[in-house]
Order: sequence, then structure tokens, then C-alpha cells
Amino acid sequence: MEIHIKNRDGVIVMKPIGSIIGPASNAFKHAIIDEIKGSTESPNFVFDFAGVSRIDSVGIGALVGSHLSIAQRGGQVGIINISKNISNPFVMAKLITTFKHFNSENEAIVNLRG
Repeated sequence: MEIHIKNRDGVIVMKPIGSIIGPASNAFKHAIIDEIKGSTESPNFVFDFAGVSRIDSVGIGALVGSHLSIAQRGGQVGIINISKNISNPFVMAKLITTFKHFNSENEAIVNLRG
């Protein structure tokens, strides 16, 4: 797995590519933690799952943990391009409504940067 990260209008956009399972889940978790540590006091994040084929419970746990850390700092988390393979674990864990869903990166940026 690789992760493309960019800052767009004050919103951190993370695009993991590949499967977020096993050791890749821990790498994903640490990449999120590093971005939170290096962000402003009210960090806003968008996770783009277009290039992700699978995610395990550790990967989902990393997202939930990041959501809590970001919310505690006054930030928001959005997700885009979530496929059925990715949404199923979220639905099963009853976490699908925890994250704001957007149809595109542009829509997420507009809604999260304010």
C-alpha cells in the first residue's frame, strides 16, 4: 500500500492505494497520526478510497481513532469514493454514519475548509 497526501486549501487529502490489511493497516494508522501531529489546531481531513480494494478492522480502527482525535481538536473528517468492498465493513461495524460522505474531492474541500 502507498499513501498520497496533499494539503488543499487547508484540508489534508489522504489517498491510500492498495489493500489496507495486515501491516499496511499499521502504516495507514501511523501516516494519519503523523499528519494529525503536523496539522493546524483544527485539522480537516478527506480520505479518498478510490484506490483501496480492501480494509481490515485495524484500518477501520485507525479511521475511527483519527476521527476522534481530529474532532477533539475542532476538525472534521470526510470520505469520498467509498466502494461496496470498503463500505461493507463500515456498515457491519455500524460506523457508516460516523463519517461525512461527499461525492467528490472538490465538494469535500468546500464543505470542510470553512
